[in-house]
This record gives sequence, structure tokens and C-alpha cells, in this order.
Amino acid sequence: MIINIDGIIDRMNDPLVTMAERIGFPPNFKRQGISFFDLTSQSVGLTSLDHFFQELNMPSIRDVTQGKQSDYSFEYVIRWMGQENWVLCEVLPLLISKEKQIQGAIISFSDITKFKRREQLLEQALAHSVPLPGHIPICAVCKYVRHGEGWEPVESYLENRLPIEFTHDICPDCIRRLYPKYSSILDNPELSE
Repeated sequence: MIINIDGIIDRMNDPLVTMAERIGFPPNFKRQGISFFDLTSQSVGLTSLDHFFQELNMPSIRDVTQGKQSDYSFEYVIRWMGQENWVLCEVLPLLISKEKQIQGAIISFSDITKFKRREQLLEQALAHSVPLPGHIPICAVCKYVRHGEGWEPVESYLENRLPIEFTHDICPDCIRRLYPKYSSILDNPELSE
């Protein structure tokens, strides 16, 4: 969207019009020629935009159009049709003349929903992870781990602190050492598969 110094909407590109219609703006909503600074959720008839207009700092956008602020951005959520859609709003000055005199502002709206969902999943994962200490005291013989006053098997120590489960197997060296009678199967590749 391009607005002039007074905040009058000069142009909106097709992707923004499509996004606006997707969140509930009527297809015949008059866009060009109205003041961006006069828009409210009530004036467009969409209570789903309440959060946008509450978070939007109109003085900051005016400051960008007047050269008092270099840029402005914020993220907001729109709940529409039972879905949560995240949008990043960025405002940059519009410099047209050779003297780099500000003629207005470019306001960009980007759908960042998939990135916010990933961010939320990462936050949830981090909230459930427990940091382990840098050094874990482990018995050199039985491999029990000391914590506080007690000792516990390394498997239960880690399972209680991390989202993992252990399963048991036996390595070839231990088979040879503990079950020499059956270890010959390891020497025959056709039988060990």
C-alpha cells in the first residue's frame, strides 16, 4: 500500500486486496482516496481487526511519512473463520525525488503465519526441555549417575530429564564376551543379517 504524506491511500497492490478480502473486507470496500489514519475496525466493519488497530501506532506511521522515524514494524494476529493468521506490518518512507524528499510511505503486509506456527512449536519444545548440567557424575564401573544424594541408572536419569526412551540391544563385543558359544554367528555375515 502506498500512502501520501497526509495518509491518503494512493495505491494497493493485488496481493494486499486479496489478503484483505480473505480476512473479511467486502470486495467493493473503497480503498483508494481514503485516509489510512481514519481507518478503525468499526469503520471497516470488522471486529476481527480490533487487535490490529489497538496495536497499530498511527503516530509512528505519521512520523515515518514526515521523516521523524526511519521505519516502523509490528506483528499482529487476525482471527478469521476459526483460524489464526499472523501478519507483519512494515512501514518505510517513500522517497521519489532526486533530493530524497519523503513523499509518503509504503506499508507492507506479509502473511507470516507459517513462521509464527514454527516459532510456537519451538517455544513449546523449549518449554518442555530440561537443560542438563555441563558435567554429569557417572560411576566408571556400573555407569550409575549421581544426582543429589542418590544414584540411578544412566537410562532412567536421562529418560526423566529428556523426551527420550531407551530400548535394549547388545553389541557384538558383549555377545562375544558374555555368550562365546553363540558368537560364531557374528563371524558369518550371511547368518548375522
